[in-house]
Amino acid sequence: MKLLRTLFRLLLGIQCLLCTQTCSAQAASALSASAGTPARVAVVIGNSRYPSGSLANPRNDATQIAESFRKLGFDVEMKLDASKSEMDGIFRRLSARADSASVVALFYAGHGIQVAGSNYLVPIDANPRTERDLKRDMVKMDDVIDDMGAARVKLVFFDACRDNPLSRSFSRGGSRGMAAPVEATGTLISFATKHGNTAADGEGKHSPYTAALLSALENPGGVEIEQMLRRVQQNVKQMTNSQQEPWRYGSLDGDFYFKPPDPDDASKLSREAVEQAVMEATRRATEQGEREKAELQKSIKALQEASERAVAEAVKAQKQAGESAVAEALRRSNEQAARERDDLQKSMEKMLKDALDKQKLAGAEAERAAQQAGGRPATAAGGREPAALSLALAHPSAGAKPAAALDATKAEAAGDEWEYVATDIYGKQQTLIERVKAIVPGAGVLEEFVLGGRPQVEWVFDNQPRLVGIPTDSVMLFAPSWSGDKLDSLAIINPSRCTQLAFVTGCRVSKMAVVGDEKIKVPAGSYDTRKLQITVIFTTDYGDATLDMSVWYSKEHKRMVRQSVKGRHPMTEAHVNSLYETMELAAYRSWARQ
Repeated sequence: MKLLRTLFRLLLGIQCLLCTQTCSAQAASALSASAGTPARVAVVIGNSRYPSGSLANPRNDATQIAESFRKLGFDVEMKLDASKSEMDGIFRRLSARADSASVVALFYAGHGIQVAGSNYLVPIDANPRTERDLKRDMVKMDDVIDDMGAARVKLVFFDACRDNPLSRSFSRGGSRGMAAPVEATGTLISFATKHGNTAADGEGKHSPYTAALLSALENPGGVEIEQMLRRVQQNVKQMTNSQQEPWRYGSLDGDFYFKPPDPDDASKLSREAVEQAVMEATRRATEQGEREKAELQKSIKALQEASERAVAEAVKAQKQAGESAVAEALRRSNEQAARERDDLQKSMEKMLKDALDKQKLAGAEAERAAQQAGGRPATAAGGREPAALSLALAHPSAGAKPAAALDATKAEAAGDEWEYVATDIYGKQQTLIERVKAIVPGAGVLEEFVLGGRPQVEWVFDNQPRLVGIPTDSVMLFAPSWSGDKLDSLAIINPSRCTQLAFVTGCRVSKMAVVGDEKIKVPAGSYDTRKLQITVIFTTDYGDATLDMSVWYSKEHKRMVRQSVKGRHPMTEAHVNSLYETMELAAYRSWARQ
């Protein structure tokens, strides 16, 4: 947990960069009631007891909604099972209060009907027989919205699209569901279902729409109403198996919050999201590491058991039949050992082929993600499958000894390791190891990256410049085995790591350039390097965040020697150094064969 938590520190940096000023600006501009401003008023009506077509839930729906509105500072007038005269009186009083209010809300649950494109609220005593009876027996929705007056924010929640037994064939025709209302700025109308469709009354205490709305109103702090209604829409679709989908009409002149954003709540939610993501990443990394370890141990154990069996058979044969039996046993032993070596070789070849297949898939996914984000494709490196796979296993042979110094005259070999030390802005250090697992003729070098003793990613590098996603504050690491003179292109080999961060939808390389040559000294020694400048853009739900990288690369040794990263966002210059980490080559180990 401690090691992988750094993977998501970028998320916290980005969130702080984006939310510190954005949230305060939203709170300042939120259309919500406060001291010295006009009141919030609301009317809540729930009609259940119709003589024909009674409903189970509107009384429960209206009662609970009224309580939620009161907790949010609304002066609520509620009426259950309202007649036509009672509804006229309610809306007459609402009209008198609306002009001096900042926010006016209406919640209606019961039967609704449309005739000739107009929507009507149905009182419990309505009994229209002709179109002329509509204005006397029912309440026209357009008239109710007019009664909401000059309030800056007008909200209508309409859970009244059920099949209606009062609907008849008038001269111009009654239609199924409700009609699309006239949309206007300053008025936001939420229907329990899209116009032309019907909504369910529900089998529980509340209708699906009201249940989702109540859930959203339980903790509305910092949630803008458009975002809240999207959540209601998603929850209703899920509850009804996509049979019912709420719909909203109109718009507000600015943002509206039932409860302004609370910085403490936002910080808590961010921490909880990060902790949850860290736990999930830890679980996946642990399971993957255990699987790979078990497979390797199984192969080694099988080889050891085969050798032990061969020796035991040889000893037994020698005792029973003399030298000829020993020779035969040794022959069988050699044949068995050869077969098991072939099996192990095939297993390693399959492992490499799977790695190359994953690279191809990662490349395709990265290109799609970049196209959707409208940015430059962060294509995956590699992808070529070698014609023949001849692997050098990544462990030293008997009698091998490690070389202490980096020797540019020797080719890379299986088992070679480059050890880097990453230091963050607080002085905390972590060790990252790049290790050669196999040499792949025709394809490149198969390498793995190990952080805190746990493999993070492996890739076949093909002498092209790459960026590797790593779980430290550096976020990206300039990949090995590049000996070119120009930085014409640069790809992110595992861009899926970017989208594993909450709120991050993609990443791409924005700028790259060679800025000059420089001699530097790091714990592993002194090196002549070429300095590179790279900029990576992270696309988030709140805008773009930027990662600036300075890389010192030894062309002679085909390795990054030092890099430093800084995170920034153009909206928050005060946080330009909130993310910072340096990484330096600390040691090199090679197995020189005797």
